[in-house]
Amino acid sequence: MKVKIPQLSTANAIDFCSTLHELEYDDHYYFDVSDVTNYEPFPMLLTSAAIRQFKESWDWIGSEYQLQYNEDRNFSYACHMGYFKSAGFPFGNDPGEAYGSHTYIPLTKINVNDWIKAAIDNGDFSDQVDIIEKESKKLARVLGQQNYELTKLLQYLIREAIRNVPEHAGTDEFWICGQYWDNRTGKPAEIAILDEGCGIMSSLQTNRSHREYITTNAEALCWAVKPGVSASFNPGRSNTTINPNDNSGYGLFIISEICRLSNGCMTLLSNEDCFCVFPNYSSMVKTSFRGTALGIKLYTEQINSYQEMIDKARRQGEETAKTIKNAFKEASVPSKGLIY
Repeated sequence: MKVKIPQLSTANAIDFCSTLHELEYDDHYYFDVSDVTNYEPFPMLLTSAAIRQFKESWDWIGSEYQLQYNEDRNFSYACHMGYFKSAGFPFGNDPGEAYGSHTYIPLTKINVNDWIKAAIDNGDFSDQVDIIEKESKKLARVLGQQNYELTKLLQYLIREAIRNVPEHAGTDEFWICGQYWDNRTGKPAEIAILDEGCGIMSSLQTNRSHREYITTNAEALCWAVKPGVSASFNPGRSNTTINPNDNSGYGLFIISEICRLSNGCMTLLSNEDCFCVFPNYSSMVKTSFRGTALGIKLYTEQINSYQEMIDKARRQGEETAKTIKNAFKEASVPSKGLIY
């Protein structure tokens, strides 16, 4: 069976996940990227994971898989970024191998526990939030173009996205990919983070205070982007102030607002739904994926003061949270800005 991989835009990648899910069994699959000329971080991360999951679902039968391609510069770029090895094909770099540029983070698999172990081996006994902050700073520098405000904003966004994984996904592993596009209008920067954990609905429903009104996966995504909505919420206390390292449920809201303020967009995909936030509207579309994927796109020429953008989004979030019953009314210390 031939499986055509489309141009790797966000919309096409979301549709491709559904296409894979609906395919019937065959003993031989030919994945065709011959016509692909556009490879972007979120679509690469999502489709490679979807192909991995598809192949795993048929491993017990023993299907075979081949890649059809043209050896052009687009294929070479995808090879360099670790896209094909990530999807399980024997072409190009291993995930995380291709460091050396100031414009991209290749597809890279990271285990937060490995970060902690490495820190301890180097005599650093910081807690998990501090270690994630430090590692996020390193990743942000790759895409920051030696621009202080951009680097700090990217550090904040990466940190907020990553710390959701061990706290709510039920896994310590995640994938990341990023690209700064110097040759595109507005000089966009893109970051994608993906985990293959329990998904947003399962996470929020661990808290009984959310179960009565979060009954579908689509509802879970909508509520997850609202300020103060977190599995950590405790109806038995005031929830106006929390432990500085707790997750207060403001991360995704502030990320979405910063994307909107920069004329960019945020894509949040979990299980069978995908919620997209644009400058003037949002939309929900169907898909199929086991886990959670987050795409962040900023137009960097719109960025002046990173802290002003965070503060504006945070203040709006705290005002909105006052109208939500089961929500933290104040953002945690990390969600208000950077630790380092």
